[in-house]
Amino acid sequence: MQQNYSQRLEMQIPQENTYTGLTKTKNMDKELANLSKDYNILKIDELKEYLEKNGGLIPYIHSITPLIKDYFPKNELCLTYYIDPEFEELNHALICVIGKNSLFEKERELMNQLNDKLLYLTDFSTDVKSLISVRLWWL
Repeated sequence: MQQNYSQRLEMQIPQENTYTGLTKTKNMDKELANLSKDYNILKIDELKEYLEKNGGLIPYIHSITPLIKDYFPKNELCLTYYIDPEFEELNHALICVIGKNSLFEKERELMNQLNDKLLYLTDFSTDVKSLISVRLWWL
């Protein structure tokens, strides 16, 4: 019987986690205050509304924050809400790692590695992981 998947790990589609027992956040102001310890929070009203609508996202953010800090220990982190100018369905939460121009190539490679690692995390479903992206920004 022929196998229809790649033997190489980086070419395999990650296994989906079907865990759906995530609880909705009861006190969003408290959660945002807690997140503000690690992130500068921008567009707070839009972000708050989005997080309330997608309650499973906050546990995911808490779980990936240490990983982001491992890859970028000295970089400033921002949590914001991205508004697509053309398509409302593309609006989503965004974690921005503020890059340093002098380290452009190194940080870009680190971000690629981090996003690969986030892709293969199995603690949360793809539905939850697709609600937020982690990107490198330069100011």
